[in-house]
Formats: sequence, structure tokens, C-alpha cells
Amino acid sequence: MKRFLTILTSVIALAFVFTSCEETEEFNEFSNWKERNDNFIDSIANAVANYSAEPIAPYDAEKGDMFRILSFKLDPKKEWGDSRYVYCKVIEKGEGTSSPYFTDSIRINYRARLIPSANYPMGYIADQSFKTPEINPAINSPVAFKVSNLIDGMASALQYMRVGDIWRIYIPYSIGYGSDKVSDIPAYSTLVYDVNLTEIAKTGTSLSPR
Repeated sequence: MKRFLTILTSVIALAFVFTSCEETEEFNEFSNWKERNDNFIDSIANAVANYSAEPIAPYDAEKGDMFRILSFKLDPKKEWGDSRYVYCKVIEKGEGTSSPYFTDSIRINYRARLIPSANYPMGYIADQSFKTPEINPAINSPVAFKVSNLIDGMASALQYMRVGDIWRIYIPYSIGYGSDKVSDIPAYSTLVYDVNLTEIAKTGTSLSPR
């Protein structure tokens, strides 16, 4: 009987250890997050560098092209980091002929993901306006923003987009939310946006009523 109790106690202890390990693995979804995000954005930067022997200007980019855009620092108190570039890929090229300025208002469809992780191989969806899995401007309802109210990396990329464009935009944390945790977005998060620009209202004018 004593031997049985000893074995039973050992089994319970092992079960506790395994359960603790599972909880630890779940808790560590974002472990080494800064390093993983640094490695991810480095891989994107290399992919863009290897895509074309000559840098592609954003306005000349065609469907499938990859390029980078130099961002700008808006907040002098913000930690700048090593990367000043937003990395972009054209998913669809629109018919528009103008781009928004920093002071303009816009409407966009968007989906923001984190980098791939164990439980989210496509990247955790941190925010979105899309109502369907696919990027379909005819179905989804765009959201209004002022360009100047957006994070540095997004504001930089949008000023090169034209109405109808759909881009995938990779924003390093240094020109995103940096070392701050914002809602479901952990600190040091690279953000991967799918963005469809649907409307521009120049300063002094209004977006169309909805």
C-alpha cells in the first residue's frame, strides 16, 4: 500500500510538471519577442534588397514589386532604433493619380498582424476593418483617419499610396509603437499591415458622407 501511494504521488507530481510546462509554453507565446522581431524585419529587408538590383521608386512600383520607404521621426523623445525604413509590397495597383499629404484625411480598409508565432502561424490579428478574410473593397467598410494621427511608419507609407492601391506594409517597431505595449500589441512588435486606400480629402475639404 505504501509503495502504491508513493507511485501515485509521483504520477500526480509529473502531471503537475507537464501542466505547468503547457501553461509556460502558452504564456511564452511572445518570448524573446524583441529578438524575433529584429530577425523578422531583417529578413524582410534582405528580401527587398535582393528583389531588384536597383531600388524601385514607390510611384513606379507594379503589382508584386517590393521596395522600401524612408520614414521620418516625428517625436524627438521617441526611441528611434536602427531601422528608418518601411518595407512595402504592391498587392494591387489602383487607378488613382494622387497621394495624401501628412495633413490630409483618408479612408482605408486595413488589417494589422503581428509576426508569425506558435499559435498564430499567419500572425495574430491585432486590429482590422476588414469584415471578410479576403481584401475586397466592394464588401468592406473603410475607416477614416487623419494621416498625421497614425504611427510614423504608416503615415510615411500612406503618403506614397494612391487611391485603389492595396499594399502590404511591414513596419519595424522603431517607427511603430516602439517599446510600448498598446492594447493587444506587445512591446517591440513589427506590424504587418494590408492596406487599401479608398479615399483622400485634402486639407480644408471633407471625406464623402457615409
